[in-house]
Amino acid sequence: MLTDAVSKAVLVSAPEGLFVFDREGRIVFVNSQIDELFGYAPGELLGQSLEVLLPVLFWEMRERQSAASALAPGLPTERSGLEQMGYRKDREKILVQVSVGHVDAHDRPLACCVVHKIAAPEQPNQALHELNDQFRQMVENNHDILTIRDADGRVRYTSPSIHHVLGYKQEELIGSTGFELVHPEDRSTVENALTEFWKSPGARGSIQYRAKHANGTWVSLEVVAYNLLDHPAVRGVVINGRDISQRKQEEAGKDQMIAELQQTIANVKTLTGVLPICASCKKIQEGDRWRQIEAYIRDRSQVEFSHTMCPECTEIWYPDLYQR
Repeated sequence: MLTDAVSKAVLVSAPEGLFVFDREGRIVFVNSQIDELFGYAPGELLGQSLEVLLPVLFWEMRERQSAASALAPGLPTERSGLEQMGYRKDREKILVQVSVGHVDAHDRPLACCVVHKIAAPEQPNQALHELNDQFRQMVENNHDILTIRDADGRVRYTSPSIHHVLGYKQEELIGSTGFELVHPEDRSTVENALTEFWKSPGARGSIQYRAKHANGTWVSLEVVAYNLLDHPAVRGVVINGRDISQRKQEEAGKDQMIAELQQTIANVKTLTGVLPICASCKKIQEGDRWRQIEAYIRDRSQVEFSHTMCPECTEIWYPDLYQR
């Protein structure tokens, strides 16, 4: 049997926070680790209620008292690994793991409580903070324009890239609808599309239009909108806009090239079939008349003729010149 002195020495030197309380919930012993964990001076917790440290455990004990448990009157059931919120002297909350066991005391029932602080309950918040910071960096350094509009269509937020794409400062557009920047030929289409889109929470849609740059030129934009008016964390319409001016110019160039090719093909006249041709003068028979082959082909294609003489004909018609 260990003496009281030895038992107390073991409790004091325990590596974990440890305290003992009676069936009324009064603390009768604490070690220094508990004082340090909960922010109390040595001896300050003695005689105080368990409720100041672990209110959930205290009220569980009260419920057992009301039930008049015969197994361990007024004391909580033995258990280990119980997680609950503890309170420091300054009332700061700390998440702790609690293990409760009964103490063999001759004069009165006691319970021993081992308390271990759960490391870094704030870590999820820190991770969330880091994630938010990464997201903010992505938004602020993205070349696309991110805009959030309220239910009335007014701009609540626009990313710094608005200056890179359209030449405006963020504060110039906050609170406005921005419709005055839409090209007059596109404005009615844009307004009608957005009006219908605003009526459908959860919808996703896209549209292309021209917007006026701060320098007076027109920029072609492609925007994709997400209606998140019903989302409790957003309550707005999120719009991602991209400058597609270069793409539009390239498409226009391709369309012009295709049109020119189609026109060229339309102007090409192809000769097909059998052509009656004079074996002597090489005229082409066209109905009841005979035509020079040059005229016949010129009318049916985009070619012109220049006249020369092949070596064989030169030898026949101009033998002296050919020999020289």
